[in-house]
Amino acid sequence: MNDAGSEIVVLSISRGRAASRALLCGIPAILLGITTILIYTRLNFVSTGVSNRLVEYSIAVISLPIPLIALWTALKSLRWLLLALWPASVAVVASSDSLTFRLGPFGTQAYDAPRLEVRYPFELSQDEEGGGFEAFLPEEEQRARLLPRILHPDARGPLQRIILRFVKVAESDAARTLRPSIDRWRGNR
Repeated sequence: MNDAGSEIVVLSISRGRAASRALLCGIPAILLGITTILIYTRLNFVSTGVSNRLVEYSIAVISLPIPLIALWTALKSLRWLLLALWPASVAVVASSDSLTFRLGPFGTQAYDAPRLEVRYPFELSQDEEGGGFEAFLPEEEQRARLLPRILHPDARGPLQRIILRFVKVAESDAARTLRPSIDRWRGNR
């Protein structure tokens, strides 16, 4: 699938990292679920000489964040588990005209290359996010070892963070692999 002078680069998603994140989210969900069961099964909403219905309702309302957080972490864990077990190919795909994230249960997003803003730390001012201590590294070292800041008007945040969050290779390997696409995107400007 190579056009004249264009190359498609595919970075695989780390299914192992997705499974470990599912486990990290699943453990709190289980613990909070057990806590919820322990709290709510002991509540008795019948007024007796020992307990008051108002106290039981107060405990139920005050404890409500526990099952809500348990549900939220369980859903988050399920999403990561689905990514680890996703039957189709999950990857970050870079071509000369787009950057596509195929993330299974996290969705598929495609960003057109002409609207990508790609800048290395040495090109950012001190005030901009991403212009930290990496900006003082030599330019060629930044190009070789770091992913540049990649922004798109339709994205909620920097796309390089999504790449680093999901792919199985280190940042320096991702930067080396994506460098031809990054150079083409920067050349389109």
